[in-house]
Amino acid sequence: MGIERSQRRSAIDSVIAPVLYRLSYLFGEGPMALPDVRWLMNRYTHTAVRERVKIWARLICLQPILKAIDRHVPDTAERLVDLGSGYGLISLMAALRRKARILGIEASPVRVAIAKMAARELGQVTFQCGDVAQIPVPPGDALLLIDILSYFTDETQGQILAACADSLKPGGILLIKDNTTVPQWKYRYVNVEERIKRTVGVYGVTAQIRPNHHPPELWRQLIRSANLEVCDEILIESVVPYPGIIYVCQKLERG
Repeated sequence: MGIERSQRRSAIDSVIAPVLYRLSYLFGEGPMALPDVRWLMNRYTHTAVRERVKIWARLICLQPILKAIDRHVPDTAERLVDLGSGYGLISLMAALRRKARILGIEASPVRVAIAKMAARELGQVTFQCGDVAQIPVPPGDALLLIDILSYFTDETQGQILAACADSLKPGGILLIKDNTTVPQWKYRYVNVEERIKRTVGVYGVTAQIRPNHHPPELWRQLIRSANLEVCDEILIESVVPYPGIIYVCQKLERG
């Protein structure tokens, strides 16, 4: 029965993969190709349907994030830490594209268990359960904060950013992706959507109901206050109603 179910899921994935691939370009340009989508989906065939749907929804958002990682995280990076790694999609895609050791940290035990199963036989990738606001940030050549800071208050955001700055190795990169407040129509939409998702517990963790997104100038201020400098700022251009912004940061060297 288990074999038959796996075969059915593989058949469904073969139909859905091209659809997800096409949808991914609505969220912005990126390097993820159809074979990458198929490979990634195959890592999660063990997962319950409810969770797989969430994984597919996350998968189609990855293109601009992967593009920023490819462009700004050096191939020579030896350790990449994915803070708030969710189901592990970005960590797995990073493992597919580079040789770095990758550690994903996620607060939801359910998502950590799914990510660990998805990373089976990938010795360079590990996942652990932890709240990024509570645990020490492990040192890394590259740290990722992807759609995680808006769960926290301004004060906690600053603490997380400062901890990341302290843990960055010399020349290391901190990549931050979150939503911002421009354009305003996208911000209004995503603010409502996020409140609904957090109210019904879509993310599997307890979080403040109101997402804490900021205008670009406040994001920059928070980053600078944490002894970090912005090396690049990317406003994600897409037709979908999500005002995503990416900051590429390095530790500020004070003379």
